[in-house]
Amino acid sequence: MKKRVVVVASGETERRALPHLVSHLGEEEIQIDVRVPPRHRALRVDVVEKIVRAAWRDSVHDPPAKFVVLVDVDRAATPGDVVSPLQEGLSRRVSNVGAKLLFAYAQQHLEAWYFADAENLRQWLGGRSLGSVDASSPDAIQDPKRHLSNLLGDRVYTARTSEDIARRLDPQVIEQRSPSFRGLVEAVRNGGDASA
Repeated sequence: MKKRVVVVASGETERRALPHLVSHLGEEEIQIDVRVPPRHRALRVDVVEKIVRAAWRDSVHDPPAKFVVLVDVDRAATPGDVVSPLQEGLSRRVSNVGAKLLFAYAQQHLEAWYFADAENLRQWLGGRSLGSVDASSPDAIQDPKRHLSNLLGDRVYTARTSEDIARRLDPQVIEQRSPSFRGLVEAVRNGGDASA
């Protein structure tokens, strides 16, 4: 029997890319449903609560085993700076939902994860060099979204572009090189809390 996991993420880029980035979990009978806030709203406590409650109500016949909230940790922030307020604010507000609520983060943005599979990203870019980034430490890349946009040249980076890139990457390579991605996978897979 498949285990259904709802991932709450920040926007259309995540909604399109995450199913490809965790596609290897399908072999473990884990089905991912990515939900994002409407109209580019931020992942605030009240917004996440509404998404969780709506997903729970919509799933009477196939309830999720858990919810995983994925947040971006930008620049000087630490994972705890971003995750803790959501954990504290949501713990009581969704305590009556019959599924576990876990948290994970992307160090910087999920685009950093793309650099972890440097070989496939380079192929997608038509053999172009990835520049000065250290693909062996993708979570340390500063502003990976801008760096990726610069590598695209005349092409515009969109959610569809992100999905196309994610589709061509090897999630298991990313999992080996990115601690934040590994934390997301573990939260989805086993229920370990990936917050730090």
